[in-house]
Amino acid sequence: MLKDHEYIYAVYTERSFSRAAQKLFISQPALSNKVKRVEEAIGTPIFNRSVTPLQLTTAGRFYIEAVEAMMSIEEQLKETLSQLASRQSGSLTIGASTFFCSYVLPELAADFGQHFPGYTVNILEGNTEDLSQCLQSGVIDLALNVDEMDSRLFDGDVLGTEELILAVPKQLEINDTLTSYRMSFEQLCSGLESDKIPRVSLVPFADEDFLMLKKGNDGYQRAMKMCKNAGYKPRVSMFLDQMLTSYHVAENGHGIAFIRTGILGHVKPTERLFFYRIDDPMVSRTIYLFHRKKHSSAILQHFLDFMRDKKS
Repeated sequence: MLKDHEYIYAVYTERSFSRAAQKLFISQPALSNKVKRVEEAIGTPIFNRSVTPLQLTTAGRFYIEAVEAMMSIEEQLKETLSQLASRQSGSLTIGASTFFCSYVLPELAADFGQHFPGYTVNILEGNTEDLSQCLQSGVIDLALNVDEMDSRLFDGDVLGTEELILAVPKQLEINDTLTSYRMSFEQLCSGLESDKIPRVSLVPFADEDFLMLKKGNDGYQRAMKMCKNAGYKPRVSMFLDQMLTSYHVAENGHGIAFIRTGILGHVKPTERLFFYRIDDPMVSRTIYLFHRKKHSSAILQHFLDFMRDKKS
């Protein structure tokens, strides 16, 4: 059975009695009664119910801070007892998208393991919504993500930035009208020559077929906004789950894809695509490493320090 503070914390994180009740699998009246009982015991309201979404009172903020401190102590105690029972140094689970799980995290985990041989790093694949839920519930300790996550629940370290570019099948006639903007695989990967080539507006691509990631993905949202900035809604020939899949479908000539520059370091050179850097402020994406606020895990702190040292 949940403790009173766990009911209140659920209302706080969901900012709604009804959503919290659904999450906790109890009725809304029962949840309201539990919160009211605590408020009566401490002699002051925890939530301001007159505004939407629900807000904390001054006393409520102190209450939630105390709950988070208590949760942190409980988490530290569990980890310490677990380590004593298993005689292991500990393990860490990191969640990320397919791309990061396949090409970024394995190398990071191996490098971390060399510095801390007693630690084990596990990797879990998921989308942004899944990662947020898993991070909040403690299924994962860290989330590597390009989408921002709830700052009330998580802290994020900026690891770097990446850029979205266009991958255009070579046989498309649009390439013949944009010769001063297009780049080959080798030109783009060299870096030096690509900086001299100007960025292209998305306007000339208005009548072309696009490959898009599915709705809800950050890549989809950015691509749609950039096309909107260019004055049109893109004609989508196919929706795909992963950006790497979108790249290979474009390589086979089935549409134009928005891809991250980081993909090119993990695929074979191709002569079937031209690449374009896009003239839009939304092409740049920030890569974050998120963790729960007020964590007390020793291995998590070691990993965060390890990543900050690598960045510096």
